Amino acid sequence: MLVSRRYLGVAELDGCIYAVGGEDDNGAELNSVEVFDISIQKWRMVSNMTTKRYDLGMGVLSNRIYAIGGSNSFCSLKSVECYDPSNDIWTTVTDMSVERSFVGVGVLDGVIYAIGGKNGTGTSLKSVEAYKPSDGVWTSIADMHKCRDSAGVVAFDGLLYVMGGENDGSVCFSKLLFSVISAYA
Repeated sequence: MLVSRRYLGVAELDGCIYAVGGEDDNGAELNSVEVFDISIQKWRMVSNMTTKRYDLGMGVLSNRIYAIGGSNSFCSLKSVECYDPSNDIWTTVTDMSVERSFVGVGVLDGVIYAIGGKNGTGTSLKSVEAYKPSDGVWTSIADMHKCRDSAGVVAFDGLLYVMGGENDGSVCFSKLLFSVISAYA
């Protein structure tokens, strides 16, 4: 990459891999974004996000990339930004109802889900919020059975599966633990 990054968000869109935010090797938060074009095997910088953030979640929906929650040196974030690669512009969208760093993100049937994470006090969450770009609002849906942050999320066969992660520092991987979230209608 062009910039050293850790705790970044990563997304794929149109044959390109985006490296978003994070911290540099000196621990400074980043709002910079770079893209790796697989067809030409080169990195290039694109527009910066409006907010510096690390430990964020990422989602791709309708040819747009969403940077969701995360942290900065002051607090966990509930803000969300959307990147339109055709215009090389980041815009803010409606905030989530709670701060979420280490948030799991899934996309299913035109809806982005922000799943668990840690709130502003560092407590693992079991709450889930859903965002439809056409509505422009985050809506709370049923909680997961267990609080967790840093979980893996995958959409499969019309459901979201949330696996592993941590619960206030306790690792959730002794068995295959998962929550199944039905699509938000």
